[in-house]
Amino acid sequence: MRNRLFAAALAAVTALIALPAGTAGAMPRTPARHTNSPAVTAGTPLSADLVSGSVATLYWPGTTTGFQCTVSHLSSTVAADPSAPGVLSGPVNVLTFSGCTSNVVGVTGVNSLTMDYLPYTLAFYNAPGNPVALYPNSAGIIQTTIVFKTLAGTATCVLRANSLNGNHTGNPSRIDLVQQPFTKYSGPSICSSGLELTAAYGPIVYGVATALVN
Repeated sequence: MRNRLFAAALAAVTALIALPAGTAGAMPRTPARHTNSPAVTAGTPLSADLVSGSVATLYWPGTTTGFQCTVSHLSSTVAADPSAPGVLSGPVNVLTFSGCTSNVVGVTGVNSLTMDYLPYTLAFYNAPGNPVALYPNSAGIIQTTIVFKTLAGTATCVLRANSLNGNHTGNPSRIDLVQQPFTKYSGPSICSSGLELTAAYGPIVYGVATALVN
């Protein structure tokens, strides 16, 4: 396979899938390690939930104050798996957060935390550090809207980012986003001027089987 991916079988057979890890642009990708593996078929689903026992956080920079979510789901579809130096990529149609709470003084509950302007593009690159990235669609913005309850009523904060960058690691495979910055776009003064997203997704499910990365 030109993208270091092995198809994994259900229960009886586990095959090694090396997802090219990535960021965006024209970042080069190293040659496939397993050249006899089949390429990933366009249209194959790819999904992941939060790593077991972890939470997704949106904190004020340099603090542990902000929002925490116990559930998050990412779902994509492989659009392209070209030979090197191509990039395995596809649209993210689902990126959800639930089970959210807050430790911000004055916030009494979280109604919702949503990602706007989907789909985004998920890209894996086989490059030093195994980078991976989420990029906006034609709207040009990654945006999150947080609706929460305060002592004074309901508040809505809208924050934006140009992209979300992280790393892809293996065995079992996962995506790590660490302190990815969002900047306040609108909302009352209780909304922070910026928040940082940290979340770990894995194991990655390719088709109907779990992806294991070398």
